[in-house]
Amino acid sequence: MSLFLFTDPPSSLVIYSRDDVELGEKNILICHVSGFFPAPVNVSWTKNGQKVTEGTSINIPFPNKDSTFTQISRLDFVPQLGDIYSCSVEHPALTEPQTRIWDVELNNPQPSVGPAVFCGVGLTIGLLGVAVGTFFLIKGNECS
Repeated sequence: MSLFLFTDPPSSLVIYSRDDVELGEKNILICHVSGFFPAPVNVSWTKNGQKVTEGTSINIPFPNKDSTFTQISRLDFVPQLGDIYSCSVEHPALTEPQTRIWDVELNNPQPSVGPAVFCGVGLTIGLLGVAVGTFFLIKGNECS
Protein backbone atom coordinates (compact mmCIF):
# COMPACT_ATOMS: atom_id res chain seq x y z
CA MET A 1 0.00 0.00 0.00
CA SER A 2 1.45 3.34 -0.99
CA LEU A 3 0.75 6.66 0.66
CA PHE A 4 0.44 9.70 -1.57
CA LEU A 5 1.31 12.95 0.11
CA PHE A 6 -0.05 16.12 -1.40
CA THR A 7 -0.14 19.75 -0.45
CA ASP A 8 -2.71 22.36 -1.41
CA PRO A 9 -1.98 26.06 -0.99
CA PRO A 10 -4.71 28.25 0.45
CA SER A 11 -7.42 28.77 -2.18
CA SER A 12 -8.96 31.72 -0.35
CA LEU A 13 -7.42 34.48 1.75
CA VAL A 14 -9.74 37.28 2.87
CA ILE A 15 -9.23 40.12 5.34
CA TYR A 16 -12.17 42.07 6.79
CA SER A 17 -13.30 43.89 9.93
CA ARG A 18 -15.67 42.18 12.35
CA ASP A 19 -17.79 45.30 12.87
CA ASP A 20 -18.50 48.41 10.82
CA VAL A 21 -15.48 50.68 11.01
CA GLU A 22 -15.69 53.71 13.28
CA LEU A 23 -12.48 55.69 13.59
CA GLY A 24 -11.03 55.49 17.11
CA GLU A 25 -13.39 52.63 18.16
CA LYS A 26 -11.98 49.19 19.06
CA ASN A 27 -12.60 46.55 16.40
CA ILE A 28 -11.20 43.23 15.19
CA LEU A 29 -9.60 42.48 11.83
CA ILE A 30 -10.17 38.92 10.63
CA CYS A 31 -7.88 37.02 8.27
CA HIS A 32 -9.86 34.04 6.91
CA VAL A 33 -7.70 31.39 5.22
CA SER A 34 -9.25 28.32 3.62
CA GLY A 35 -8.67 25.49 1.15
CA PHE A 36 -5.22 24.38 2.33
CA PHE A 37 -3.66 21.03 3.21
CA PRO A 38 -1.93 20.05 5.40
CA ALA A 39 -2.74 22.18 8.42
CA PRO A 40 -1.77 24.58 9.92
CA VAL A 41 -0.84 27.85 8.24
CA ASN A 42 1.38 30.52 9.76
CA VAL A 43 -0.30 33.95 9.83
CA SER A 44 1.47 37.26 10.50
CA TRP A 45 0.10 40.80 10.70
CA THR A 46 1.54 44.22 9.90
CA LYS A 47 0.34 47.75 10.60
CA ASN A 48 1.82 50.45 8.34
CA GLY A 49 4.62 48.05 7.37
CA GLN A 50 5.57 47.16 10.96
CA LYS A 51 5.08 43.62 12.26
CA VAL A 52 2.34 43.34 14.92
CA THR A 53 2.15 40.54 17.48
CA GLU A 54 0.20 42.14 20.34
CA GLY A 55 -3.54 41.56 20.14
CA THR A 56 -3.28 38.70 17.64
CA SER A 57 -4.80 35.23 17.94
CA ILE A 58 -5.40 32.24 15.69
CA ASN A 59 -7.85 29.37 16.02
CA ILE A 60 -7.02 25.72 15.54
CA PRO A 61 -7.50 24.56 11.93
CA PHE A 62 -10.91 23.08 11.24
CA PRO A 63 -11.57 20.60 8.44
CA ASN A 64 -13.65 21.32 5.33
CA LYS A 65 -15.76 18.69 3.55
CA ASP A 66 -13.14 18.43 0.76
CA SER A 67 -10.37 17.35 3.21
CA THR A 68 -8.74 20.79 3.21
CA PHE A 69 -8.67 23.12 6.21
CA THR A 70 -9.78 26.59 7.26
CA GLN A 71 -8.07 28.77 9.84
CA ILE A 72 -8.93 32.23 11.16
CA SER A 73 -6.56 34.77 12.69
CA ARG A 74 -7.72 37.90 14.50
CA LEU A 75 -6.11 41.23 15.26
CA ASP A 76 -7.51 43.65 17.85
CA PHE A 77 -7.10 47.18 16.52
CA VAL A 78 -8.31 50.76 16.77
CA PRO A 79 -8.77 52.13 13.24
CA GLN A 80 -7.20 55.47 12.42
CA LEU A 81 -7.56 57.19 9.06
CA GLY A 82 -4.73 56.21 6.71
CA ASP A 83 -3.62 53.08 8.60
CA ILE A 84 -2.77 50.10 6.38
CA TYR A 85 -2.92 46.56 7.75
CA SER A 86 -1.84 43.34 6.12
CA CYS A 87 -2.30 39.66 6.78
CA SER A 88 0.38 37.30 5.40
CA VAL A 89 0.01 33.54 5.23
CA GLU A 90 2.80 30.98 4.98
CA HIS A 91 2.19 27.34 4.02
CA PRO A 92 4.44 24.52 2.74
CA ALA A 93 2.61 24.55 -0.63
CA LEU A 94 3.45 28.23 -1.16
CA THR A 95 6.78 29.37 -2.57
CA GLU A 96 6.26 32.80 -0.96
CA PRO A 97 3.72 34.14 1.54
CA GLN A 98 0.28 35.23 0.34
CA THR A 99 -0.63 38.70 1.56
CA ARG A 100 -3.86 40.70 1.66
CA ILE A 101 -3.96 44.41 2.48
CA TRP A 102 -6.70 46.27 4.36
CA ASP A 103 -6.76 50.06 4.27
CA VAL A 104 -8.80 51.94 6.89
CA GLU A 105 -9.54 54.74 4.42
CA LEU A 106 -10.76 52.41 1.67
CA ASN A 107 -12.76 50.15 3.97
CA ASN A 108 -14.63 52.92 5.76
CA PRO A 109 -17.73 53.39 3.61
CA GLN A 110 -19.30 56.83 3.74
CA PRO A 111 -23.02 56.98 4.47
CA SER A 112 -25.11 57.15 1.31
CA VAL A 113 -27.69 59.91 0.90
CA GLY A 114 -29.38 58.20 -2.07
CA PRO A 115 -32.00 56.22 -0.12
CA ALA A 116 -32.89 59.24 2.04
CA VAL A 117 -33.39 61.46 -1.02
CA PHE A 118 -35.44 58.77 -2.76
CA CYS A 119 -37.64 58.37 0.33
CA GLY A 120 -38.08 62.14 0.70
CA VAL A 121 -39.09 62.58 -2.96
CA GLY A 122 -41.53 59.66 -2.72
CA LEU A 123 -43.10 61.07 0.45
CA THR A 124 -43.45 64.52 -1.15
CA ILE A 125 -45.12 63.10 -4.28
CA GLY A 126 -47.43 60.98 -2.11
CA LEU A 127 -48.52 63.97 0.00
CA LEU A 128 -49.00 66.08 -3.13
CA GLY A 129 -51.22 63.31 -4.56
CA VAL A 130 -53.33 63.25 -1.40
CA ALA A 131 -53.72 67.06 -1.50
CA VAL A 132 -54.74 67.07 -5.20
CA GLY A 133 -57.13 64.15 -4.65
CA THR A 134 -58.75 65.92 -1.69
CA PHE A 135 -59.09 69.13 -3.75
CA PHE A 136 -60.90 67.34 -6.58
CA LEU A 137 -63.08 65.38 -4.12
CA ILE A 138 -64.24 68.63 -2.50
CA LYS A 139 -64.77 70.35 -5.92
CA GLY A 140 -66.73 67.33 -7.16
CA ASN A 141 -69.05 67.43 -4.14
CA GLU A 142 -69.68 71.20 -4.60
CA CYS A 143 -70.91 70.68 -8.16
CA SER A 144 -73.51 68.06 -7.12
